[in-house]
Amino acid sequence: MSVSLRAAHRQKKISDTCTCHKRRLDLATTEAVSVIDFFYESSYWIPDYDYQAMEQQKVSITETNFGGIVYSSDGMETFSDHALCPHPLMAHHKPQCQHQQQSPDAITGGGDGDCGISGNGRQRQSGFLVKRLNAKKTMAEISIPGMRAVFGLGSSLIRRVIWIVILITCFGIAVVQVRDRVIYYMSTPVTVNVRVSRNETLPFPILSICNKNMFNMTAMRILKTEKANLITRTNGTVLSQKEIDNWDVADLVGVRGYNVLELWNFISHSLERMIIECFFGRNKTCEERGKWTRIYNYMGVCYSYTLDSVVDTTGLFNNFYLRLHDVEPLAYKGDASGWKLLIHDRKDSPLVILRSHGTTLYRGWAKDMRVFVRQFRTLNTESRQCSDDHDYSYSKCVAQCFSKAVTDATTCRLPYIDADTVGAVKLCNDSQTYAAANDKVENLLFFGKWSENNCTSCPRQCHQDFYITYTETTEMKRGQENLGKLRIFYQDMTYDDIEEEYGYTAIPLLCDIGGSLGLLLGASVLTFFEIIEAISAALFHLTAIFTTCCCLMVKPNKVPRQL
Repeated sequence: MSVSLRAAHRQKKISDTCTCHKRRLDLATTEAVSVIDFFYESSYWIPDYDYQAMEQQKVSITETNFGGIVYSSDGMETFSDHALCPHPLMAHHKPQCQHQQQSPDAITGGGDGDCGISGNGRQRQSGFLVKRLNAKKTMAEISIPGMRAVFGLGSSLIRRVIWIVILITCFGIAVVQVRDRVIYYMSTPVTVNVRVSRNETLPFPILSICNKNMFNMTAMRILKTEKANLITRTNGTVLSQKEIDNWDVADLVGVRGYNVLELWNFISHSLERMIIECFFGRNKTCEERGKWTRIYNYMGVCYSYTLDSVVDTTGLFNNFYLRLHDVEPLAYKGDASGWKLLIHDRKDSPLVILRSHGTTLYRGWAKDMRVFVRQFRTLNTESRQCSDDHDYSYSKCVAQCFSKAVTDATTCRLPYIDADTVGAVKLCNDSQTYAAANDKVENLLFFGKWSENNCTSCPRQCHQDFYITYTETTEMKRGQENLGKLRIFYQDMTYDDIEEEYGYTAIPLLCDIGGSLGLLLGASVLTFFEIIEAISAALFHLTAIFTTCCCLMVKPNKVPRQL
């Protein structure tokens, strides 16, 4: 490779008094040696370089003489502790020049007949060549196959290009695989473990029951008669029976001074009249084992039974037994006869789910319900959020959401709207507001104006118990058309424990990433520390070169100093 004036950074003129190879070099026959590095596309000086070693490493050598002035294509070389001596191309020429490492004259050119450079050479002792060679050597020592071929001094241009393409291809494939694994890890996949477990005891669910005949029509007829008589005594107006029968619950608000809550209590189906007998276990009444509670629902006044203890026996004759009775001849608004039943967890609210998730027991029929428990333990992840609070209930949150939707659409609250949920909202204590509120509830529930999907502030439960029921229904004997019989029991003491676990944790992620990098690049964790070390060293060397180069550019020598 010939060195051109365009590529030169600095001129160097060899002294005519320097004697090398047993001959005197004059300006007319001055020769220079330049080692070509194809990777960096530049050349640099190699003082006292052994020709046979250069032949073994296949290093190209070029001699250039330009008008007695020797030019360097790089200008960023160092000749610290070396004498500048050109080497011949022929193998039989043996360098005879002696080093002058200990003598300052070898650097300043002050000695007679010795090789050296002028005093300007002291300013060129910045270590350019050593720094660049060290940077390449550090990168070549990275334990990734192909790095030595790319950064080694003895590699040819074709070999470098081939290995660069191979490394880039393998690195790209590795990046794609690592990205796929990281995205999969960030999606927090889960696995579901289902175990059938056996326990000594099991919790008994809550039984909520409502008469499908929403109100007691006998009690309503009593209030209608009293209101008609009051109108007759006050105004002298006699109402027809048809007009009296058309009165609804809203028209009875205020009779006897009842507000809406007191009115519902009066016209409801009493628990004593609805239940004939109730047992829990052999010869144990329901009142001995638990308690009945009155609840308010948009189906009217309902009742819930709660067991005070856990269940430790199984079988048809060892659990809940209930006989119901309904002799009301008239139905409210044509409601079908029978009872609505719901088996639910103790934390759940039956306000909304009783009608949508409950089952019906018709008069004249008996129903046996086998109960199985499924305990769900799910993970609270970003894509599937849930509440970790053990006291939280999704159905209760939905009930509160529904209550707020009703009160937002009305100016008063109905009996089943909890005052603690909606705040200081008064009961509907007159006919107009009560009728308007009922119409709003009908639109919300039965005409698609509201659904539980509207309750965006209600996350699902992370810990929830589901009671799965399997029912068998049989018709009762003749003469028992107004009766209903219900039995609820555990068939055995087993339950399904369903638990979510993280399906892809950090350990499998690291194993997959390590497998991809090891297969495609032959790299490991320690390789990354080598890369960091090599990059740091290379940046340090290149920064030193850049700093020195900038200094030379700021204060250039207008006239080259001759040796």
